Parts: sequence; C-alpha cells; structure tokens
Amino acid sequence: MRATYHIFYNNESNLDYKCSIISRPNIPTPVKDIEAIKIEGRDGELHKDKGTYGDIEITVDFNFACNPDEFTDKLRKIRTWLFGKEDKKLIMSDDPEFYYNVKTVTMSDVKRKIKRKGEFSVVFKVEPYSYRSDGLIEKEITSETLYNPYEFTYPVYRITGNGECMLNINGKSVVATIEDELTILSQARLCYDKQNNIANSSIAGEYDSLILQNGFNDISVSEGFVLNITPNWRTI
Repeated sequence: MRATYHIFYNNESNLDYKCSIISRPNIPTPVKDIEAIKIEGRDGELHKDKGTYGDIEITVDFNFACNPDEFTDKLRKIRTWLFGKEDKKLIMSDDPEFYYNVKTVTMSDVKRKIKRKGEFSVVFKVEPYSYRSDGLIEKEITSETLYNPYEFTYPVYRITGNGECMLNINGKSVVATIEDELTILSQARLCYDKQNNIANSSIAGEYDSLILQNGFNDISVSEGFVLNITPNWRTI
C-alpha cells in the first residue's frame, strides 16, 4: 500500500523511481474564456462567454537521493518516465478516481546541492477538466435516458448493426451508414469502421449534436442497432 503522497503518470508512480514529492501541488482553478467587446459610444465593455476554459498548469516539486555514481543514470530514467508517451493521464494519489489529460510536460534543471541529492520541478500543462476514471468504461445503452452528474461531455459512441441508423441525442439527430460497426469520437470529430479505418463519410449531421449535457439525456437509436457509449465524465 502506498501511504506516501504520490502521482501516477505514464502508468507509473514517482515512487517507482524512489523519487519523492516535496509538497502537495496546488491545483489552479480554470479561467473561463471571456471575450471583451468594446462598442463605440458605450461605457465599459460587453463580455461574451465562449463556453470554454483555458488550460491549467500543475507544478510538482520532486527530490531524490542516490549514490553519487548513480545520479546521472537515475536522472535519465526519471526524464524517460516524464517525457514518455505511453499514457498521458496524470493522477493524484489523494484523488484516485479522477485524472487530468496532459498536453505538455516541462522539467526544470536539477539542483544538486550535495552530491547524492537532487531537486527539480515539473510543470504539467493539462486540460481544464478533470475526468472520472470510470468514464472510460463503455456502457451498453438499454434505456432511453442517461444521467450525467457533471459538466457537458463529449462521449465516444459505438454502434453495431448494418444499414442506415439514426442516433438521437436530446432531440438532435445524426444519420450513420454502418457496416457491422461504427465508432464515433464526438470531440475529435472522427469516425472509424470495424477495421479501424477512418470513415467520416459514414455520418451525416453535426458532431456537437452528440454532446451529453448535465442532467438527464434522452438517447435513442434505430431499431436493429446496438448502441454503446464511453461517456468520458468530466468536471471543473
């Protein structure tokens, strides 16, 4: 059992490298994207809420100790872990049910005050939302409603069947032509067939129609088709 505060990134923990976190990092509050509009002849500004948030940066301070002749090799291993691309999810040990999608990683120079000890900082630039880990679990839709307890989200839809299928989400529809299976990535605005080939021409409609809003969502699919959803639950 890992009692010490730690993070998981790229499917590994800093403890796997005998590297400690000096103090728990602060998690910045995302800032809404607001457009200021100046109108001639009017005092002040109008403000337009774009409905989006800016990325946030999470800074984590680390230290480690080792034999002086192992220092450089240990540092290489830590860098390989941090700059790897196996899994770009950042998880905090005190919030294990949620993760952040990491966009970039920046590592500071290592301060070596004594021969066997090093200190450094890592800045994780992440999406403004934290995502629930169980939101990655695919669910077969067997009822006509799905409850979203969080912010609006972009799910992944997987439809199996053959022929023309209508997918309805909260009164908005897209039409898909399916041969055995079609996967729709609503945020990436991409479709893939069963062989994992891009099949964007198989769908007609707006990807934004496929968003799951906060609260109850009405969902239906044409008769003869099976619908599975990976919800990607997320929150600020």
